[in-house]
Amino acid sequence: MKSVGWIFPVDTYFTCRTRYSVVFNLSYTPTKTTFSITKKLDVVNAIKDNPVQVCNGERAMQRYIKYAGLLVGSLAFAITSAYCVDAATDRKKATQSAGIDSANFSQQEWATIKALSPLPGLPMDTTNKYRDSPAAMLLGQKLFFEPRLSGPIQAGTPKEGQLGAIGDVGKIACRNCHMPESKWLFDIRSKNGGTIPNATALGSNWMTRNVSSVVNTVFYIHPGSGAHWRENDGFSDSEWFDAQSEPEGPPVQNGSRLQLAHVIFEHYRTDYNNAFPEGPLDPGLGDYKRFPATGSPYTDMANWNSLNAGDKEIINRILVSYGKAIEAYLRKLVSRNAPFDRYVAGGRDAISHEAKAGLKLFIGKAGCIHCHNTPLFSDDDFHVIGLHIDTSLSPHADPNEPGRAANQALICGTTVADGDFNVTGHFSDDPATTRNGSFCAQTIPPGLWRTKGLRQVANTAPYFRDGQAETLDDVIEFYDRGGDPAGTFLGGPKEIQPLHLTSEEKAQLKEFLKTLTGEPVPVRYLRDLHNR
Repeated sequence: MKSVGWIFPVDTYFTCRTRYSVVFNLSYTPTKTTFSITKKLDVVNAIKDNPVQVCNGERAMQRYIKYAGLLVGSLAFAITSAYCVDAATDRKKATQSAGIDSANFSQQEWATIKALSPLPGLPMDTTNKYRDSPAAMLLGQKLFFEPRLSGPIQAGTPKEGQLGAIGDVGKIACRNCHMPESKWLFDIRSKNGGTIPNATALGSNWMTRNVSSVVNTVFYIHPGSGAHWRENDGFSDSEWFDAQSEPEGPPVQNGSRLQLAHVIFEHYRTDYNNAFPEGPLDPGLGDYKRFPATGSPYTDMANWNSLNAGDKEIINRILVSYGKAIEAYLRKLVSRNAPFDRYVAGGRDAISHEAKAGLKLFIGKAGCIHCHNTPLFSDDDFHVIGLHIDTSLSPHADPNEPGRAANQALICGTTVADGDFNVTGHFSDDPATTRNGSFCAQTIPPGLWRTKGLRQVANTAPYFRDGQAETLDDVIEFYDRGGDPAGTFLGGPKEIQPLHLTSEEKAQLKEFLKTLTGEPVPVRYLRDLHNR
């Protein structure tokens, strides 16, 4: 801060022989203010300059001293006021430089808000060394759109959005549930005949779950342990383990790992060998007697069990590589720069006044921040929120699904999927990782489901794991009432309480949630490039 000074030549007075000037010298800084009066002697004959005032010198002296006192008091007040304004301006500038919207939030609130933005760089997954390989990504994108991985269709009609007749094979790809047409890669095809037609998805069969967007799912990382739990129920412990389950899932694609190996060998051999040069495809895959057309631990089990241990290892390695290629592709499905991010970065007009009020509720009265934290707006942990599964709204949902507890054996057992696929298994590129912590030794109660991330939430209805909430208003009403009554849901006790929000506050919270939608995924990652 520079000092500021003023010099005021107030007036001139005379004695009988000499002329004097009174000069006020003032200066201040935020820590020091000084004031002085200087009497300057002008060695000039006063009679010669102003003969009329010669005899009035003493009276003039008294008059100017009196006026000087009044002036000093006025100037002291002005200096104090100027200092206060200047100090306030300095504080405002310091607040702005720290990025704080001080008109709406305290410094403590702003620190909480800053922790929610921006999305960080892509997280490290040491268990997949091909995670950022361009060749693996390209293979993953191609296989994401590949329908020949799917087995027989089991249910559904064209009116319900089914992609073929019962018994048809090769009709369902990942893209048919995670649809590029939706912009955010979620299901808009399924039509269950109810009021929420895509509450759950129609794959080979009707699923019990709503299909979530896969955009930004790479950021589901537990902030404490660094674990990479997947799906609403923590189905698996890595992106690649999770991805490889879809071709074999009976209600999803209903295929098999032997079928997948043959499709890759016959249509993607060059792509695969480019992506995984350390383990190229075995030429023996062309022998259907040695490697039957279909088979897995879930379907055509006789064919699978006919393989010797070495051949099972060959097929399992291809299945794992498929998963690692899909993970490399999913890491490109990222959306950033939502209005909320621009607001936190300093764009004060990036969100509306109503959205700012909703943000204040989100981190305050509504308590959303307790679970919906981190830049993904998820703690990547598992909770009981007390959701009664209403099959009148979601006809294919399963009220008896236990959630997280069901998947411990799949993740921790080396023989459940006949393959040792967890992050400490021999297919992992970092089997020494400790990111799962003590999960395998825990006793996990029923009813625990993962906190969903909220980015692009306003554009990806319906909501909850079974899709029974049609709108954001329905979701806000659920949380405002504190969930459903005890005894109407599995597990507990529930972890939420009534919020007592007003109608205006609910509307404000909704406006804030709308600000979490970022820029679309680049179009080049939504193109169907699968080999014909």
